[in-house]
Amino acid sequence: MSADHPVLLPSGAEWGAEARLVGEALRTVQSAAAQRADETRFVLPLLRWQIAADWIGDCPGTDHGAGGLRILLLPEWALSAVWDCHRALVRARDGDEEAADLAGLLGLFLDAVHGLELADLVARLEHVLAVLTLDVPAARTLATHAALQQSDAPEAREALTEIFAVWREAGVAP
Repeated sequence: MSADHPVLLPSGAEWGAEARLVGEALRTVQSAAAQRADETRFVLPLLRWQIAADWIGDCPGTDHGAGGLRILLLPEWALSAVWDCHRALVRARDGDEEAADLAGLLGLFLDAVHGLELADLVARLEHVLAVLTLDVPAARTLATHAALQQSDAPEAREALTEIFAVWREAGVAP
């Protein structure tokens, strides 16, 4: 049975732009894989790219909860798909021969549309993963207080301070 993982999302425009860009790139791979009907051409099956693109692409649009917090319940299977895509992108970035089509597709897309390289996409995905995998007690404390609409409680404020410190350390928050 799969567990849902409560994820606190930064509400900053910079993180949202990174998540949108990553989601768009993953959606590009998913679309190309669907057109070619080739489950191995882009390292992973089409469904893995689609799941990751859907979940990451939706992160910036997740509604604000109480006190401006954004909480996402991320299923374990969705996080697994995002990690699979990360591993495939790292292989493409590192020149793995089996990931050459993936590198070619994303290299063209990223350069033409965003002026970026594959290494930039991997770094941005790692920022997104830093948020999606944050599993410190403060995250659960803050998610619980937000769900109970107790965001002003002292424990919630302490937890928020700790979350921001972890995000800053990961390069996700200023």
